[in-house]
Formats: sequence, C-alpha cells, structure tokens
Amino acid sequence: EILVCPRPLACPSKMAAAEPGPAAQEPDMLMLKSYPLLKFEGPQEKPVLCPEGLAILAKLPGPILPIAFVGDGRSGKSFLASKLVGEGTFPQDDSATAVTEGIDIAVVQSHPGHLVVLDCEGGNNAMSKSHNIVTVVGALIATALVFVTDGKASESAVEALAHMLEERAMIKCDGTGSLHAQSLFFVVNQNRLRYSEDALEQILAADHDQDRKDIRDLISSTYSPDRRGFFTVPADTKPDFEAKWTELHDKLRDAATPLKMGKLWMSGAQVVHMLQEIERLLTKHGKVSLPTLHRHVILDGWLRPTISQVLGSRMDKLLESFNEDELAQQRVGQVVSKCTECGTEEASGWLDPDIDDFFCEDCWRKFSPKVLKCGFCNGFHPWIRGRVEQVTKMWHCMDCLMQLGIDIDVA
Repeated sequence: EILVCPRPLACPSKMAAAEPGPAAQEPDMLMLKSYPLLKFEGPQEKPVLCPEGLAILAKLPGPILPIAFVGDGRSGKSFLASKLVGEGTFPQDDSATAVTEGIDIAVVQSHPGHLVVLDCEGGNNAMSKSHNIVTVVGALIATALVFVTDGKASESAVEALAHMLEERAMIKCDGTGSLHAQSLFFVVNQNRLRYSEDALEQILAADHDQDRKDIRDLISSTYSPDRRGFFTVPADTKPDFEAKWTELHDKLRDAATPLKMGKLWMSGAQVVHMLQEIERLLTKHGKVSLPTLHRHVILDGWLRPTISQVLGSRMDKLLESFNEDELAQQRVGQVVSKCTECGTEEASGWLDPDIDDFFCEDCWRKFSPKVLKCGFCNGFHPWIRGRVEQVTKMWHCMDCLMQLGIDIDVA
C-alpha cells in the first residue's frame, strides 16, 4: 500500500489491531516526493496517464483537496508547490527550458482531507511547448488554482490566464452539469514592485480597448470577487519572504475544499476514474462532456462499488432497522446504553460491529487500545480517525462518514 505522510511528527507509529480482529498496521512513512501523473509520448505527443501517479491517488480515501499550480513557464511554480508540500518535493533548476512537462503530483495525507498538489507545466514560454489538456485537467480537478507569473503582474500574464480559461471551452456542459466552485490565486513570484491588496481588482477594472476588456470580462465572469485573490511573494532572500509565503500558504489551505461530483465527496479511486475518462473523452471526441463524466464517476466509480460494499458487510441488514427519516438525521455524537461487559448503566459507548453488543468506552479502550473497526468499511483505524454515529450506534472511520455526507467535528 502506498501512502505519503505529511511530516515525520504527524505520522503515527505502527499500531496493531487488538484481538480478536486481524492485525492492522499503519504503513511506514515514506519520504515526500513527487510522482508523474500526465506525460506525453511519441511524435504526436499523445497524452498518457502515468501508473505511478494514479497508484498514489487510488490509495487515498476521500475527501481529496486538490491544488493546481499553473501559469508562466519558468516562473517558480515548482518552487512554490514544493514550499506547500515539503522542500525539494518537485524538481527545480534554473535552465531556460521547462523542468515540468505535463503534470506531477505530490500528496499530503491528513484528516479531514488529503491535500493533492498538482505541479503543471508552464505556458507562455518560447523555449518549451505547452499542452491544453493540462489546462482541462486543472480546471476539472483543482478546487484551488494558483496562477503564477514572475516578477510583475504584466499584461502578458493576464492574457496567458485568459488563454487558459479559453482552453476550458474543451469542457462541454451540454446544458447540464457544472464545474465545481474553483478559487483563483493570482501570484506574482519573486515580486519586484509594490502592489496593493486589491491589485487584481484594479487590473480587471482597468479601462482598455475592446480586446483587453474582453479578456478581463472572461476572468471576472469565471471567478467571482469572493473566489479570486492577488498575492505577491518576494525572492526567498528578502526579509519579508516568510511573512508573505505564510499568508499565501494559509489562504491556500483554507481554499482547498473537497473535490465533489454533484454532492459526493470524491475519493482518490474516483479521481483516477475521472482522469481516465477525461483521457478517453479527449482522445475520442476532443472535448469533455460534464454529464458523461458525472455519470461515469457517480455510477461506475461510486454507486456500484458502494452497493457491493454494503452487500459485502452487515450494513444492509443494519439499515433494515431504520426508516428514511432516521437515516436523514444521521450525525456523530454520544450514544448511551448499558455496557455488556462491565454492566455500567447509562454508559457512553457504541455497538460492536461484529456481534451487535454494546460496550462502554472504557471497555473498548481495554479491548482495543490503539485501533477500532469501522462499522461500514470493516477496516481498522486509529481511534482519532473515527467517530460514533448516533443512528447506527456504531463507530465509523472519518472517510466513510465523509463519503456518506455525515458532518463531523475534526477538532
């Protein structure tokens, strides 16, 4: 199993499941590194999804929080992406030609969501070719889009951003479906000028000829004022670098919301299905139809596996005991009953998913001090990674609760 942990201190030690369940261990921490996700091969430069990147994504339970770094070539996208994930995660150098071709990814696995950072090849670079499929993937996958330009907010940078948005015309809504709400971060890296906080609004409101006005209207109509922002990052040798970077970092983490298809939070496996369908649709039709994509991901990537999972567990029998009104009120919280083991009345605890007996929390800590069994997926997880659900009266892992749309506190 491939898992990537955010930092050494954030990685739990190995934990084994208590008897009578099978042993369950947390995987060893791997050093943070990037993996290829999308590359190009042959004289026609056919887009190809890379098994290494897909394998990393497929192992991630939901929700997925994707951030894409796009923009001018040689503007420092890989540097900023590495700052977000971990120093040196993405390859960098000072050559004139592009370092990143296609898309590389890195993962910071955490709760309540797993951060997926996409380092995309740059455009507007005379020394290297760019590919519009990169823009399409970024538009469909990322909930936060970081457009990076170097030195200053030039007119050519604004034009490059608008050109990227025009390439999104390859995504066809066909009257139904819609792109998820995506936030735009316009970032001037290695900034050399003084800008006010509302610099992007001033740029978009500037009075120019019709062509420039059309460009600004396109950006404004794609990203509403509450979903766009302007940031500057000076050279890392400048004294205000850390303060500026911290501001951008915190805003990015806040804006990286879970990727959804309809109302469903997507898992890594579903993102893989989505990418494979994007590749198929673009190769066959030269466009991506959102309704087709929605049907493929929701039906093939979620409903069918979920039904199989329910039938393969005891959840289908459990749900027979509840009506629709009760199921609509599912929430996490305290469950109180008599403990089968110690006999304590009005004790806080939950049902054993294997035998339906109620045990108090103190007894659970004696039985299984490190991990618990999820009542839905039957997987073993550390205590901190789950909550008790009041309708089923069982402990479920956070990933299953989130996929089922049940709100949880993550404190």
